[in-house]
Amino acid sequence: MPAIEKLLRLHKVEQQLRGLRSRIDSAQRYLDAQSAQLADLNTRHEALLGQVRQLEATSHNQETELGAIDDRIAKLREQLNSAKTNKEYSAFLTEMSTLKDDRSAVETQALEAMGQIDDLKAGVEEINEQIAERTKICEIAKAQRDEREQEVKDRLDELQVERDDAAKDVPGDLIAIYEHLATQDVEDAMAPLEEHSRRSMEYACGSCQMMMPMEVISVVLGKGAPTQCVNCGAFLYMEEQLRESMMASKK
Repeated sequence: MPAIEKLLRLHKVEQQLRGLRSRIDSAQRYLDAQSAQLADLNTRHEALLGQVRQLEATSHNQETELGAIDDRIAKLREQLNSAKTNKEYSAFLTEMSTLKDDRSAVETQALEAMGQIDDLKAGVEEINEQIAERTKICEIAKAQRDEREQEVKDRLDELQVERDDAAKDVPGDLIAIYEHLATQDVEDAMAPLEEHSRRSMEYACGSCQMMMPMEVISVVLGKGAPTQCVNCGAFLYMEEQLRESMMASKK
């Protein structure tokens, strides 16, 4: 068997492997996308909870501060009643007025903090619902991925054996070039010659559509040494139907 046919046999098995793996890969990409969205929701959830905890701590400090101010105002009221001089009475009254202003400011801040806490908690609940929904989607996506893996597992194993067997028949230097091309795109590692005009002898690479010189066409037609496209590097081959037609026209 000519080397190009051995390479083509390997290529066809590789295409089947790629086709089956693409089914799993597409399911995996969908799962990864859903998992990424779930991770983002969890990050946002933790950030909101952190803000809630911080505001709750601030609110607790404000309540403590309000309690201390109220205690001080209560003491000042007692001191007002027992003031012995106008100066002393005036000092107690001034301090009480200042404390009332301070209390009003702290109370306003506390109310704002409580409002923010309520808003954040509402946001947390909303994200909780989104997390629950996205978690279900992830579970379904994972089940679909696992199902596809199971569906094609046996066939993948069979094709891998075929692939390894086919690779053994291909000369080492040739398979090294092929595998390098296949890492970029297995579909473009080999390409059929496409007939554009037999009368004008116009034949193009099936991958990049570059017109091939006559000497390349002759080598491919005669199943000679494996030949690569001068433009994209794909190994060229000729479909049997076209080969038979060309050979018949020569007779």
